Amino acid sequence: MARRTQSRFIFEIVENSRVFRHQFFANGSRRADCATCESRVPASEPYNHHWRNDIKNNRSYCIQLGSEEKQILKTIEDQAIEEFILCDGSITARTNDFLLDSGIDAVPQLLRFLSFATDKLEASVGFYVDVKKERMYYESSPLNIENHFDIGEAVDMIFSMLLEKISNYVLLHHKDPLEACVIRRMKVTVKRFCHSPKSKSIPVSKLPLQYQVKNAAECLERGSNKLSSDLIKLVETYINQEEPGRPIPSTLKVNLYSFRVCSTSKELYVVPHLLSGDDVDNTPTFIIQTDVVGGFQGLLEVRNIRKFLKVDSQDRVFECRQCQSHFVDRVHFALHKQIACGRNFMVWSMDKDAIELHENCLPLPKEYFKYEWVGLASKRN
Repeated sequence: MARRTQSRFIFEIVENSRVFRHQFFANGSRRADCATCESRVPASEPYNHHWRNDIKNNRSYCIQLGSEEKQILKTIEDQAIEEFILCDGSITARTNDFLLDSGIDAVPQLLRFLSFATDKLEASVGFYVDVKKERMYYESSPLNIENHFDIGEAVDMIFSMLLEKISNYVLLHHKDPLEACVIRRMKVTVKRFCHSPKSKSIPVSKLPLQYQVKNAAECLERGSNKLSSDLIKLVETYINQEEPGRPIPSTLKVNLYSFRVCSTSKELYVVPHLLSGDDVDNTPTFIIQTDVVGGFQGLLEVRNIRKFLKVDSQDRVFECRQCQSHFVDRVHFALHKQIACGRNFMVWSMDKDAIELHENCLPLPKEYFKYEWVGLASKRN
């Protein structure tokens, strides 16, 4: 696994404008400016105006759902659909291209869609593998995904471990490398844990794993002794207003931050949403939690904003004591431990000429997903 992208984010005042820049680094030296993360607004405007169009322009971490897509989600829930087949021919026939397109685009897109209105997903991936005259089916063990920002790295981990298992198997049993395998079909099994309809409070998801390991934030409950409920309501009202030119309330003495994803590197980072207090040690500070469509989901209080914003300096080579695998990123190491080193991955030998027949199928609209996904219902219409 490669080390997380090293970068920094700066603001510059140019005449009457405030310019945000994202810069990449290599070995401590600046390598390039990111072409997709520069934004410019009048210097007097709130910081959140830099990110106003993120949801519209960046589908790598936020999606848009219309009434048709929400009806599909309801059908998936009503028919208890948990298995989704990525159809043959949906992606180019070459195995490497199939794996690349499905891992970077098709599977993460499906999981983001299914994560709407959920507390978490429990997902596993299965590959149909042809090698010589044998067909096998490899399936990962389920992995819990509790924040939509973790979907990309979770899929990357599952794919990497599945391909490692397949490579070891075919080398041992067929004396062939992974390149001899043909993979053109896959199945994704997803169990959705939806929000409780009885709950009146806004569900607050866990932080992305990248920020959980920092241990610098905590869930903010209503009625907390640390902050009055009036201040919390004021913050929520400010966030949910959509008037672009509204003034910052003088009573709102808080600092707010939000998550953002770089369109180029797919790097997740934190940016200011509203800064109204210079004393960072004593000004109430929150990270704004949003769901997969960009809707406000709750607040998390940040106890140590310097630690929260700082690039993780403790990333080093981690060795798994169970399987001796090595990692240079604590997020990948945490995902590896969650999936128990791949010990519960399964493989079945199949009849190569067998045909799968499914009576209850729900084709997902290709104009939305780009790829031909079909849901397999366990309940009849």
